Parts: sequence; C-alpha cells; structure tokens
Amino acid sequence: MSIFSTATIYAEIILPLAIPNTYTYAVPEQLVTQIAVGVRVEVNFGKNKIYSGIVAQLHKEVPTQQTAKPILAVLDEQPIVTEQQLNLWKWISQYYCCTIGEVMGAALPANLKLASETKVILSPLYDPNIKGLSDKEFMVLEALQNRGELSITEIRDIIEQKTVYTLLKKLLEKKLVYLKEDLQAKYKPKKIACVRLREPYLSEPELLQDAFNLTKRSEKQTNVLMAFIQMNRQREHIRKTDIYKAVEKADSNTLKAMEKKGVFELYDLEISRVKSYDEELSLQQILSEQQTRAIEQLNEVFKEKNVALLHGVTGSGKTRVYTEFIQQYIKEGKQVLYLLPEIALTTQVIERLQQIFGDDILVYHSRLSNNERVDIWKAVIAGKPIVLGARSSVFLPFNDLGLIIVDEEHDPSFKQNDPNPRYQGRDTAIYLAQQLGAKVILGTATPSIESYQNTIKQKYGLVEMKKRFGGIALPEIVIADMQEATKKKTMQSIFTPLLMDELKATIERKEQAILFQNRRGYAPMLHCDTCGWHQQCLNCDVSLTYHKYFDQLKCHYCGHSMSIPEACPACGVVGISMKGFGTEKIEDDIKIFLPEAKVARMDLDTARSKTGLLQILQDFEENRIDILVGTQMVTKGLDFENVGLVGILNADQLLHYPDFRASERGFQLMTQVSGRAGRKKKQGKVIIQTFNPAHAVIKQVIDNDFDGFFDQEITERKQFAYPPYIRLIRITLKHKRTDTLNLASKIFAQQLKSKLGNWVIGPAIPHIGRIRSFYLVDYWVKIELNPKKIRFAKSSIMQAGEALRNHKGCSNVRVSVDVDPG
Repeated sequence: MSIFSTATIYAEIILPLAIPNTYTYAVPEQLVTQIAVGVRVEVNFGKNKIYSGIVAQLHKEVPTQQTAKPILAVLDEQPIVTEQQLNLWKWISQYYCCTIGEVMGAALPANLKLASETKVILSPLYDPNIKGLSDKEFMVLEALQNRGELSITEIRDIIEQKTVYTLLKKLLEKKLVYLKEDLQAKYKPKKIACVRLREPYLSEPELLQDAFNLTKRSEKQTNVLMAFIQMNRQREHIRKTDIYKAVEKADSNTLKAMEKKGVFELYDLEISRVKSYDEELSLQQILSEQQTRAIEQLNEVFKEKNVALLHGVTGSGKTRVYTEFIQQYIKEGKQVLYLLPEIALTTQVIERLQQIFGDDILVYHSRLSNNERVDIWKAVIAGKPIVLGARSSVFLPFNDLGLIIVDEEHDPSFKQNDPNPRYQGRDTAIYLAQQLGAKVILGTATPSIESYQNTIKQKYGLVEMKKRFGGIALPEIVIADMQEATKKKTMQSIFTPLLMDELKATIERKEQAILFQNRRGYAPMLHCDTCGWHQQCLNCDVSLTYHKYFDQLKCHYCGHSMSIPEACPACGVVGISMKGFGTEKIEDDIKIFLPEAKVARMDLDTARSKTGLLQILQDFEENRIDILVGTQMVTKGLDFENVGLVGILNADQLLHYPDFRASERGFQLMTQVSGRAGRKKKQGKVIIQTFNPAHAVIKQVIDNDFDGFFDQEITERKQFAYPPYIRLIRITLKHKRTDTLNLASKIFAQQLKSKLGNWVIGPAIPHIGRIRSFYLVDYWVKIELNPKKIRFAKSSIMQAGEALRNHKGCSNVRVSVDVDPG
C-alpha cells in the first residue's frame, strides 16, 4: 500500500492557471516538516503536467471530490509568499472576477512559477570549466550546450527524475541558466569595469616593490598604483572610474599600459541592480510655507482617516511633501511603497528620490528581467525600506508597510486592461493599506471623480496646495480658434497663426516648447476623395495609420502593416489623400516651417526602448531639443525649467470620444500638459487649438476651475447613472465566427438577465467591433452601491460565463469581465 494513503495532512495549492479553485494535495510524511503556507511545491496536475504551486492552506479534511495526489517536492526553505499576500490575491480574484491562479500569474516573477512547458536556456556567463557541480547539474548544462534550450519535461527525461524543480532552482540561483523569457527581454547582467592586482602581487603583497619598479618610469602609473593600494585597504572591488577620479590625467590608456606590464588585471564585475546608486546623497531644499502646512494637515487627517487626497496644482511641490513622509516612516522602521503610473516616464522622480535616499530605494516595474524581479522580491522580504514602482508593486511581499503614496492617482495607467486580473492599482493599494494598517496619500493636480467624491463623503481626507512652488504663476492659457483660422484660410498646415507665431518667439527667446497630440503616426486615415474608400485593417475594425518613418500603414491594435497602394483599390483613381494628423506629421511640418529649430518626437514609436526614451529626455533637459512633439507621454512626470510654451494641437479629439469619462480624461490631459509650461523661472504660456472655443471643459481648463468641472461632471454622472453613483461592470464576449458569437450572446444574455434583469444593458457591438480577428459583443451591468447586490451580480456573471463554457459549441467563446472599467 502507498505511504500516501494514510496521509492526515492536506494542502490547498494555488496553480498558475485560470482554474476556478485551489486543488487539494496530500503531504507525504517525509515532507511534513518542510511544508508551510506560502512555500512553493512541485505537483502533478492533469495527465502529465508538472507545476510549481503555492501552498495556500494546510488542513486535515479528507477531500471528497477528488483523490488527493501527493506533493512531489517542497522548493523553498522559507515562505516566498506571505499570508497577507495570499489574502490580497483572494480579494483581487473575488473583486475583479478572475481566478486566484491568474492573480498568482501576475503577482509572481516568472522564475518563481515554473511549468512543464517552461523553456530553459544556458546563461551567457556559463563557464564549461566551472567546479562544484553535481552530476545531474552537469548533465543538464551539457544538454543545453548541445540543444540550445530545453523544456522542464525534457530535463526530467534527461536526468530520469520526476522532481526537477529543486535542481533547476539551484541552477537559476547560480545564474548558470535563465528562463527563455529573460532572453526575449534581452536580459543583460549589469557590470562595472574594475581593476585588481595580477598574480603574484595579488596573493603576495610583499612583492609589490617589484610592481613599483615596473612603473617607475611613469609618474602617472606610479600614482595610480599608490592610489589603488590605498583604496584596496578599504574595499574589495576598485572601479576604473575610482582610479580616474583619484589620479589626475589617468585614463584607460594608463590602465592598459599597466595591464601589459603584468601589474593590473582589468575585469567586469556583475552587480545587482538592487543597489545601483553610487553618487553622494543630496540635502533636501527648505520646505515652503505651503508644503509645511500640507504636511501638518496630512498628519491631522491621518489621526482619523487612513486615506488622504493631496490635491496640488502642477509644480506646487508635492514630491517634496512625499519625501518628508517617506523619511518619517522609514525612521520608524516602516516600509514605504511609492506608486507611479508608468515607471519609464518618471525618470526625474526616480533620480530625485535616489539622490535623497540612495540605496534605500528599490525600483520595480515590467521592464526588469525575471532575475532582477526575484532579487527585488527577496530584498523586500528582507525589509528594504522604500519601493518605487508601477501598479504591479502592490504584489511585493512587504513585511511592515507603513505608507503608500499613489502619485498621479487619476492616471488610467493604474488600471490593468488585459489580461486578467484587470485590477486597479490605486484601489488595490488602498485595500492593501487597509489590510496592513498603513496610511495612503493620493497625490494629483487633477483628481479622479471617484477620489474627489470620496473626500466630499468624508471617506478620504482632503489637503490642497493651490500655489506653485516659489510663487511662480500658473501658465497663461490662450485659445486658438481653428474654425476662424480655417475660414480666413490662415492655417499653416495644422498650425494656427497664433501658435506658429508663439513657437517662433519661443525659439528666439532660446526657450523650449512642447506640442501635444494624443495620436501617433503621420495620418490616421488613408482616404479616396473620389469613392470614399479608406484602408481598414484586415484583422480589426479600424483604419490603418500611416507611419512615414517606416513608410507603412500600421494597425495600432494588432500590429498588422502593409505598403501604401499606388491607386485606390476600389475605383482605381491614383492619388489617395491622407486625413487627420499624428505626431509624425507635426514633427515633419515643424521642420518645414521652422527649419532652424531642433525637433524631436516622443511617442510609442520613438520611445519603445528604455534607452531611447531616456535619451530623448536627457537631450530635452540639456537643451539639445527646442521643440518636443509627443502623445500623452509628455504629460507625465516631466519637469523642465526652460519650457516656455505648450501647444495642444487638437483639443476636440480629446473631448469627443465615445466614453463617459471623455470629459474627465480631456480635462486631466489638458491640465497636466499645461502644467509643463513655466515651472521654474517664470510664467509660461499654453495655446489650445480647437474648433469649439465655447466648450465648457476648455473654459474650465483655462480658468483652472477644477471645482466647476467637478460639479458639472458629477451632476451628469448622477443624472445618467454612472460611477461613482453606481458600480459598473463590462463583460465582453469574443469569437472569430459571428454565428458562434451570436449564439453565445443569446445564451449568455438569457442566463444573466434571468438573474439580474434590468441591471443588464446589451448586447451591443462596441466602438471597435473586431480586434485581432475576434468579433466582440459587450454587456454592461449597472448595480447600485449595495455590497450584497454587488456580490450577487458578480457571482451571477461568473455562473453565466461557466454555463456558456459548458454549452455545446460555445466552449471556446472567450468571456472577459472588467470590474470598474477605466
């Protein structure tokens, strides 16, 4: 009889799969002392699949629905996931209508969640002569040398052993192998160039006189050797740059000459990116009266409430307030989480905080390699005080979190749109803080309607900073009437005379300008003026956008691209025109009208890589760019002292989008980009080009009238039953065949409406009815703010989705649920 048949301890295991529940496994007797909640275990799931899962619970209840398979191995000596994290995962899965396995997939770095199909590759650092490997480790590495990559299933076959994750974990920790995802992310270990003594001088310091004899003809080399010996007494690794700083006129040629003489050995040292700040820390500037008052008011709020909204105009000095609170909490031994909407666009904030806190800060975001993420995961468990990161940072294993700062809390980038879990980073952070007894500061110049409503309802505290730091006036905002300029035929391509004149004056004053258009590419539509034909994507119901740089038509949804047809495919007429304009056309036209100006573009095409983005920002900061053209990227995290002018090229496009949040987004974007002007020395100017100067939102932006905007918007939301007065859930059904989708839509509607009745709106074809060859149908559920009714609605939605999957012919219809859609 199997030893597992008498097992009395069972474990509920979370698997990184979209399955509804945890699975129960038996704990073998020999693993009882190793098992704990939060550790990873190796388990068999399905016919012949092996996964690493997380232990969510231990108990002695014999499962009735299934025969419990045994756990194969325990992978961790200590839990890598805390009970608090498991509670957060459970809340996210319930609130956002997804499985806990999908939450695990988003929360854990890839190196911590392995499956049979996971591909393993050899590290570029692997040395075939490495010592201390076991026979099985050597067999795996040798096979990788021959084959290039192996799946975990193939590794099991090679070593003829069912449990391989413990072996693979050791190889990953030794950095002898990587997962293939790291290769796709172009993972490169961070290295610094260093210098050390060569043998025999390294192991026999008494022979150093011989080394001085070799350098005696060069005073510079002798000084380098003396400086090295002095530094070597204090630290193990001496960087080349340390030598250059210590010895005047020493350079790479000096070190190469000493290498040739056999005195030095030059080598690259791989270092962790966790500790990457090596400069001297800077002192903070003195607090202004407004900042001091804001700190006092926040402390008062926190005596009664856990969440405070810091509403400060652009340039009011909110970051300085944050740093005071960070210092206050880390002095108390607490951890701090600082959330930013898009980490790559906030390099200035990162640099500013690193200058104050140095290596106390970890930066966590999606562009890190899997190995870097694991390093940071471990550092947070060890108690690293400050984490600066994007929305996924809420999943890190904090052990004593005291404060969460959500900067630019209004930003839609905090919402995960696809795939599951479709969580809101700001709201998840607030729940996390509530769970851990931490405080939350929500900071913004343009609060979201929901957050501001919560201050009115006294759920959150409110602290306001209405003046810019240093007494600088808010920018002057001027309307440029495009309708009038078009009638008078004074438009210069896409520029009104007012904007063009101001651009010229700005360049003459040697100031910089930012031009904002929330659409990339050259032209959004290729159009035949004769028959009305326009080029649509083959896979999506959208027009292809022309990108001049690539000379291609591209789809911004699926990536499909094609060349421009020489003649209209419908009527054969030569000479197809282009309608609309994107950032590429703006950049092109500026170069024509202002040939002396240095122009650059910042959008998804030019800033796709982190280095490309950083180069653009650095060039702009160092005045190597006169005019920066960009999408909403230019509205976030930029703080440049020489920006005198901001131009918003087409305000109407922002306000006429078919979405109940269009006015809110438009107000926020225009206010935020306006705030880039005149932030340091003097008042700047903003020009808004529009065909509708009388639009209420544009007037509110000009007057910086957030209260007026909020009153108007909240009245309309209440009148038409939109958040924050109701809870909104969007359900989207997807399939490649319309007949299957129509059948599924009827079945789903019948299931859902039988339980929720008039709460359900739809079916309806969305604004874009086909994406990546999938046809879409939307349902909307509007529920009053009653927790019991909301739970019932979510449960009904999940049951309707399950019933649809079980219906013949509909099992492969995709159902996505988006709670609180952004």
